[in-house]
Amino acid sequence: MYPAEFRYLRPGGLDEVHAALEKYAGDVKLLAGGQSLLPLMKLRLATPGVLVDLAGAGELRGQWRSADGVRLGAMTTYRELRHSPAALAWLPGVDETLDVIADPQVRARGTIGGALAHGDPTADLPAMLLALNAHVRLRGPGGERDVALDRFLTGLYTTDLAEDEVLTSVNVPAPPAGSGAAYDKHEQPASHLALCGVAAVLTVANGHVTQARVAMTGVSSAPRRLTTLEETLIGVPTSGSALEEATEAVTEGVRPLDDLHAPAAYRLQLLRVATRRALRVAATRAGQRWVA
Repeated sequence: MYPAEFRYLRPGGLDEVHAALEKYAGDVKLLAGGQSLLPLMKLRLATPGVLVDLAGAGELRGQWRSADGVRLGAMTTYRELRHSPAALAWLPGVDETLDVIADPQVRARGTIGGALAHGDPTADLPAMLLALNAHVRLRGPGGERDVALDRFLTGLYTTDLAEDEVLTSVNVPAPPAGSGAAYDKHEQPASHLALCGVAAVLTVANGHVTQARVAMTGVSSAPRRLTTLEETLIGVPTSGSALEEATEAVTEGVRPLDDLHAPAAYRLQLLRVATRRALRVAATRAGQRWVA
């Protein structure tokens, strides 16, 4: 099916983007990578009258390192980030997450900001960025604001992004020394979307967990941190069966999706398995040198 007719604009900068958002308010969509929006338009599930392509806004591209982490431009593609060793050196676990996203075409065209703004409950990268304590920078007519990613992802395909705002960058602090990260995924074979994905970042000292951030995707209505599990993990030894025993708390408070791809009970079992695997690998990697 062909999309409904629309007007295509490619502004040369953010000021022009905001001007277009104001002029065509209520009938406009922003185009980042397009790997989610364009299929929806072809099915006429989305019918914007105006499509504003962000590719011309050079301010949205690039990766910048600082003393305490890395900032990723929203229009950075998955492939660009995967081939940016300087940025990945500060982002443990992101490389293996990028490797299992969809297919080569999506990884070549899909963008970091587009993935977050779309709010897909099965997306891989948001889970890893949640575990890394990422924040997003949003710019609107009233200026800029910084929002923690776990507050930005509000529900099923919904976010805290206002209609007149643009997601400009993702800011990720460097994890503390002694940290390890991992991502474990069970995918739907046809779409390669996550039936369940778990990202874990553990900080370990003297053989015990001192800090834990664990996030899931594909299981509920949005990628979410598993805060009950995180609290349970503090002080747990990384040797023996202690980590595995701690995962008994992982399904507490989780409201799983139940659809034709997987029933709720199956998703919860995947969550237990993926969590055990991610925690074990993250604990093994903790203490290894990951910053270049």
